[in-house]
Amino acid sequence: MYEYNATIISVVDGDTMHVSVDLGMDIATKTTLRVAHINAPEKNTPEGITAKNVASSLLPVGTVVVINTIKDKREKYGRYLGEIWLADGRMLNQLLVISGLAQPYDGG
Repeated sequence: MYEYNATIISVVDGDTMHVSVDLGMDIATKTTLRVAHINAPEKNTPEGITAKNVASSLLPVGTVVVINTIKDKREKYGRYLGEIWLADGRMLNQLLVISGLAQPYDGG
């Protein structure tokens, strides 16, 4: 697992974000991040819209977060898996589950 600073580019849905990841030494990359350990409702459902809106309010464009990656390769849809930590020390993954906007998910 690796830790990176990243900036939110956009929130796709409750468990997918576009981010710019600071790799260090003046190197950055843009990628799509799948929020690990959770599954949020599909974005075209009322529940999915709510999950996206809450994630967007917690992570407005330009927000700097810390990402802990789960593995060093992409998952089956081409996204990296990661935990997203807010500046106040809360983890987005847990916040969405606790608030009922996502379910725990182990990838199975």
